[in-house]
Amino acid sequence: MRRFASLAVVLLAFLASPGSATGAEELPANVLARNRWMELTRADYEAALSRVPENLRQEFGSSPKRVQGLLNALLVNRTLAAQARAHGIEPRADLPADGGFEFDKLLAARELQRIEADAGADFDAKRAIFESKAREIYALDREKFRVPEEVRLSDIAVSIKERGEANARARAEEARRKVAEGVDFAAVAREYSDDPTTRDKGGALPFVTARQLTPEYAKAVFALSRVGEISSPIKAPMAWHVVRLDERHPSRIKTFDECRDEIMKQLRAQHVQETREARLKSIYRDPELELNQAAIDALVIPIDPKLSNPVPEGSSATPLAVSPPSPTYVAPRGK
Repeated sequence: MRRFASLAVVLLAFLASPGSATGAEELPANVLARNRWMELTRADYEAALSRVPENLRQEFGSSPKRVQGLLNALLVNRTLAAQARAHGIEPRADLPADGGFEFDKLLAARELQRIEADAGADFDAKRAIFESKAREIYALDREKFRVPEEVRLSDIAVSIKERGEANARARAEEARRKVAEGVDFAAVAREYSDDPTTRDKGGALPFVTARQLTPEYAKAVFALSRVGEISSPIKAPMAWHVVRLDERHPSRIKTFDECRDEIMKQLRAQHVQETREARLKSIYRDPELELNQAAIDALVIPIDPKLSNPVPEGSSATPLAVSPPSPTYVAPRGK
């Protein structure tokens, strides 16, 4: 799975160290890596490599980074798939029957789902502990939970596109005069507004913040200071507007009770993610992991430094060194 391989590369960056390859003398020549769950062979690697388009296979095989990524994906998928079987997760009818790369990948995904479900259940069982942490998060950064000022408006929008700039402004000014003379705002909105979504509601809008509005419109409506105040015509990109301020909520910091569910949801997601990542790290840090580093290094196709092409079989050209002195393709144990 793509996320496994990318995580593996990050892990290897700090796990690998010179001279830490293990078990090379103990493993058969065709075995690349082995732990108590599975054995990863060269045949497994070649079967996975065969999924790469044939015209790209040599380029792929000559890249240590790509070989590393594929080996790490195989190591993680094979291990998780074996753990899935140990936990009684049975292959579904929709899984490939060949027991190959796709089979392991899908079975590993089911094991990962089990890990995540267990982590979620663990969080729920310890909810009181995590709620204490949530209260601490709230207390340490209350400003993070500030909600911006919001207003509720009634609006008459006269379309510039439909009526033209001058006519739209004149119609907005006429609508404002009627409201100023005492005509019901909702009635004027139904007659003058070109906005079909609010016209039949008398121009009524829900609560909005300044960030939800265009800058010109927001500046004008948030300058209204009294409930019931009517704006002068406001020019916006698409229309001229006449607005009445109906209600205002000042900016405030939400109470913990209002924030509790939001913070707990974030903590739960974090707990599940950390549990999943710990399981993946445990595969690389497994003290029983054995590596055949010579066989792993041999997977990378040597490159002719002059031609930047794979060295033909039997050629005497000196190959470009493609593997660093320390193991980088599969993580060593115990580091």
